[in-house]
Amino acid sequence: MKMSDQSRTEPKVHHFRYDATGLRGQRMRLMDDMPTSDAGHVQEALIGVTDVICVDDTPNVMHDLTVHPVGRPEIVGRVEFRQLALYDE
Repeated sequence: MKMSDQSRTEPKVHHFRYDATGLRGQRMRLMDDMPTSDAGHVQEALIGVTDVICVDDTPNVMHDLTVHPVGRPEIVGRVEFRQLALYDE
């Protein structure tokens, strides 16, 4: 596969700042295979998940966001914001 073909198949996402607001309800991409909180606690319920919905409006003082897998609001985890990216519209 050529490099140009790969870029077409990968979703377009972008990282956001630690002080971003308006994140509640946004679909996000988990960029890490083993998501952790800012304190380094592995969020086992989110291992293997790639797309999540943000529950918080902005990262907390520890830079974590509460998220849940798309379509599974009963499963939640706290993920450090640098491990998340917003989908381009």
